[in-house]
Amino acid sequence: MRLKSIFFALLCATILVGCCSACRQRQKNAKPLKGTEWHLVQLEGKDIDLPINSFNITLGEDGSLAGIGACNRLLGQYTVAENYAIDFGQVGTTMMLCPENGELESQFTAVLGGVTHYDIDGDQLILLQQGAIKALFKALPSEVVK
Repeated sequence: MRLKSIFFALLCATILVGCCSACRQRQKNAKPLKGTEWHLVQLEGKDIDLPINSFNITLGEDGSLAGIGACNRLLGQYTVAENYAIDFGQVGTTMMLCPENGELESQFTAVLGGVTHYDIDGDQLILLQQGAIKALFKALPSEVVK
């Protein structure tokens, strides 16, 4: 019985060390929340294949949000608190009529306004609302950023 207990303790320790190592690697490779241009790849659980120059956001060091939807510029403010809490508040847009993806743009800005938390996994930004994934972004390479 004692041998089983020792084996179980070693197994648990090995799993914990492996998880901690994976977490450290994930943090090391994570893109910064602020200053990275994030491109939308999933909204409300649906994969989205959009041109690289649309549906992007960048979060400034000063708490500003800038971006583009289907054809309108996005602007607003955000705040970050402990435990990865984030609040975008009201996201404003210019008022051009977008011939393509206009409805998706409205859905996109509504989702941003309801987000409560975020997580970063490598080059992915995950936006959540009360634990449910609402939007998934991929970091654009710096050479693509304008």
